[in-house]
Amino acid sequence: MAQNKNQHYIPKFYFKQFSQNGKTICVFNISKELSIENAPITGQCSKDYFYSKNIEVEKTFAWLEGLARTKLDLIIGSKKLDCLSKDEIEHLKSHILFQHGRTKFAYDRENDMANYMFDLLKPKMYADAKEAGEDISWESIRDTKIVLNSSHSLLVSMVSGPLLNDLNMVLLENESKIDFIFSDNPVVFFNSFFNETYYGGTTGIASRGLQIFYPINTRFMLFLYDPIFYDVPNPKIRITKNKDIQRLNGLQVLNCDKNIYFQNFNMKDKIIERYGQIKTKIPNKKNEYEIMGSRIAEDGTNRELLRTSAPKIHYNLHKLSFLKHRITDMPYGVRNPRLVDLNNKLIDAISNGTIKSMGDL
Repeated sequence: MAQNKNQHYIPKFYFKQFSQNGKTICVFNISKELSIENAPITGQCSKDYFYSKNIEVEKTFAWLEGLARTKLDLIIGSKKLDCLSKDEIEHLKSHILFQHGRTKFAYDRENDMANYMFDLLKPKMYADAKEAGEDISWESIRDTKIVLNSSHSLLVSMVSGPLLNDLNMVLLENESKIDFIFSDNPVVFFNSFFNETYYGGTTGIASRGLQIFYPINTRFMLFLYDPIFYDVPNPKIRITKNKDIQRLNGLQVLNCDKNIYFQNFNMKDKIIERYGQIKTKIPNKKNEYEIMGSRIAEDGTNRELLRTSAPKIHYNLHKLSFLKHRITDMPYGVRNPRLVDLNNKLIDAISNGTIKSMGDL
């Protein structure tokens, strides 16, 4: 096999945190509703040259994973967050965002968005081709699809870590009888404060009220939250109630692409039970699109403003025993507009080649 050909979008070290033997993992496939006891870790959440045929890319990702693994091992070993410095906490937040943007689920969302925009352009493309006298059928244009060979969401996730600096992080320790599970899309963005009161998407990186859930093994989960909107009593929360764990595990089910992963096969009945309770809430599409307005431009063409967002998942986190909503009249919006503007300029500079390395910053 070519070196670095099989590229994992969820690191093997992460799977091993949930494995009993370091080689296999239990799987629940949601489309087939099938449980598998000993699936090899090697073949999970990976694809040949998923990122690039340039092995330096995969080597860089492996280096980043190693940095994150060291921090996670320290947290798990000490059972607390204060084993890390403030800078290390911020670096860990960047890793969490990187993991969120590097999955196949994130790539498919971006691909779906690109093809939605392309479909909007196809009628004009066909009309222009006909007007130019080109021999082309509507079917050939209609059936053409875009396949992205690079991921903007991956770039955003790699450089936007500072946008999470204003989120607090706490460690959730699971002392219940039910294990934490994870999915092939393990970093979950949610917003229980605005989810039901704001009509649009509420889980952008810079959204007010953002929450991020990231299980790191069967007994620990990292929870990031906007302190303006949520009151969490301690930097470490011990959870003893099975209902709390099932509610948190439900987030993995709802944000899953294809598979749920877990350590102990005896857990399969609990997973099947939770899946059965909430499967109707799982989105059946990658993105939501809405035309927000339109106008006639100076050149006579019609211009439309399109809003895109992740599908809204109607799920109640209010019943979590450790999480309280603060009382505030602050509306939904961007937490730090100035920081977002600076970050967008950085992304644009990288995309257009103005910045090619850390030395250019």
